[in-house]
Amino acid sequence: MNIIRLYKSRKYLLKLLLSITILMVVFLSVSTTLLYYNSDKTMLQMQQQADLKVLSQIKYNIDYMHETVKNIAVSTYFDPDVVYLSNIDVMDKGELAQKLNRLEKTVTNSSFLQNITIYNAKTGCYYSTLSSLNCQDDGMNGVIDQYIHSQKHIPILTFVPLSYDKTTFPALSMFIYDSMSGSKLIVTIKPSWLFDNLTNMNKTSDELHGSIFVTDQSGIPLMAQQQGKVIATDAIASIIRQKVSSGVSQDYLVYGSGGNKSILSFMSSSKSDWVIASVQPYEVVWGKLSKMRAISLVIIIGFLILSIAGSLLIAYRLYRPIEHLLNQVTGIRRKGSDDRSDLDELKFISTAYQDAMHQLVKHESEEHTNRSAHKTFALRRLISDASLPTPEEIEQVDWDIDFNQGVRVCVLLIDDFVEFESKTSDAEKRLYKFAIANITKELVSKNVSCEVVSMRNDHFVLLVGESLEPHGDHVNSLTHAFQELQQTLLQYYRFSMTVSIGEKVDRYQQVSQQYGLAMENASYRIIFGKGSIITLDLVRNNNENITFQFPADAEKKITEAIKSGQEKDFQDHLVQLFGQMKVMHYNNITYSILHLLALVENIVREMNSRTVRQVSLDFKRQVQHMMKQETLEPIYDMFLDIFQDIQKQRTQDVKEQSNQILTDTVKEMIEERYKDLNLSLQSIAAAMKLSSAHVSKQFRLNESMSISEYINDFRLRKALELLETKDYSINRIMEMVGYNNESYFFKLFKKKFGITPKEYRFKTVVQE
Repeated sequence: MNIIRLYKSRKYLLKLLLSITILMVVFLSVSTTLLYYNSDKTMLQMQQQADLKVLSQIKYNIDYMHETVKNIAVSTYFDPDVVYLSNIDVMDKGELAQKLNRLEKTVTNSSFLQNITIYNAKTGCYYSTLSSLNCQDDGMNGVIDQYIHSQKHIPILTFVPLSYDKTTFPALSMFIYDSMSGSKLIVTIKPSWLFDNLTNMNKTSDELHGSIFVTDQSGIPLMAQQQGKVIATDAIASIIRQKVSSGVSQDYLVYGSGGNKSILSFMSSSKSDWVIASVQPYEVVWGKLSKMRAISLVIIIGFLILSIAGSLLIAYRLYRPIEHLLNQVTGIRRKGSDDRSDLDELKFISTAYQDAMHQLVKHESEEHTNRSAHKTFALRRLISDASLPTPEEIEQVDWDIDFNQGVRVCVLLIDDFVEFESKTSDAEKRLYKFAIANITKELVSKNVSCEVVSMRNDHFVLLVGESLEPHGDHVNSLTHAFQELQQTLLQYYRFSMTVSIGEKVDRYQQVSQQYGLAMENASYRIIFGKGSIITLDLVRNNNENITFQFPADAEKKITEAIKSGQEKDFQDHLVQLFGQMKVMHYNNITYSILHLLALVENIVREMNSRTVRQVSLDFKRQVQHMMKQETLEPIYDMFLDIFQDIQKQRTQDVKEQSNQILTDTVKEMIEERYKDLNLSLQSIAAAMKLSSAHVSKQFRLNESMSISEYINDFRLRKALELLETKDYSINRIMEMVGYNNESYFFKLFKKKFGITPKEYRFKTVVQE
């Protein structure tokens, strides 16, 4: 009972024991099955080989006897005495006796000859070594005479079985003759010489259960040798006849069904045209096999019992280390109230280990978060106003840099920040900024000690300490590190960053001042472009170029180009002006852009005052849009677009202008009300107090598409944008863009983008 209770309480031990036991049982079962099925085949093969050896020996004896008798028959046939007796018309009895005596010596010298008989066709007399001098006696009670006169064709030089009443076995006679004369020589062998041998073999074969016999080509036995069970001779004759006729010289097969199955082996002799056959009862062979299987089964069962006993011992020995560990864990877990009795030992230990590791990781994470939050707060406070932290507060933080050795302030600006803000959620922003800060610190800290912090807007601040290369170029080393950082962020996150490297300061109280200067230098991204690395030497001339006055000749030439509509002149003057901006101070660049935009506004106002055809431009929107640009190139393109828009409106027909205003109004309404499920051509025309046909016609003329097509196109583009930037469900996105029919939404989406919303979201996730 104690043992059973032990195994019930030790679930893993029980699994281990069952696994080993089942493995052994499966192995033994498979081995036994293979042995069972192979033993039948193997036993039959062994029986076949034994039968064929016996049959081969009998076939050899018969063939040897056949050739010997054949040679005797041929030599005797040409003996002068035989020739004389075969052709004499009148025979003297004294001379006959002498000649028969000489033939009898030939018979006596052979161990298997019975008699020699000569048939004289002229006189119809027989002269036999076994008969009297009466010429009508063939020496075999008339059997030979009957056979000769009953057969039209008698085989030559082959054994012919001749049966008669006084003999147990048929006589085997060989005929040789000349067809012209009709006289014949008949050589007869002792049948006991062959059939006694077969009888002896049958007596010693399988305890008299089997039988060996000889048949002709048709399967009819010369003499059936039946010992034990009665053999179905008709069935055997049919099988032998069918096999021999198909050209099979020897074979081994099982015939019959149920308890009457037998094993037949046969081998044909080409010299005597006989078939030597052996029949064994299938149950005799099967009995030997069953006995062997029974012995094997007893051995396997014994081995299985020993295996189970051995598996108990092995399983317990393997379980000892686990039991020792389990006792230790159980002792620890008794302090708690959690009961895991439904788990096996390994899962219990694993759960205890995971709980312990979870608590440890949680503790370490909380400690790391507290330290990180404290350091982030201290960094932001130091960068914003270095006079706020006291020396004691600075000492309390575990810094990675030594402020006593001096620090350098660097600013990292996220390029295209407006787009970044609009396309990412708050959670994604935190994740990206966390990744950028970690990658920056990992790459830069290879060469210098550093601290990095996000300033919770469009940039990061990097405080760089002493270089790890004592005699290296500090700025050059930082430049290489920032280039590697830019490549990494662009490759993995598709982020471009502009870097501003500030000047080194000796005291931490100067950090906030250097931060302001580094931010001013970062503004020169407008000249050097996104992804640039801005150093003090690179912007020194711009910072020194403080004095500035907008060129008067540039104002005059630009005014003339706009009024005259000369696009090439306007473009040339604009290129010259923007080229001058690249050497200006950043404040003067901003002033030049605003001054140029104000100049264009004044020119448009002056032209509108002199003509009925008005030019309409939203300069307030243009100012806001330009101030969001990070480089000069898009601002330059915007001025070209303004020029082209002015000229287009000046040359546009009043009616066309009215139609364009109508089209722009329709677009604005769709962009503002695309979420409305009832938005349609009719609702838009009603709001504009125009007919639906007129609104539809004018919109199609200007946009080459219908209003409903434009609504769907705008809604689908919005849906695509939400799929890329938000984690909302597809049904929610569908409703947010103005659809309430899922199948219709999927159909439109796939028609436009060649893919369903679900497939597009999955593809986006896989690519990320």
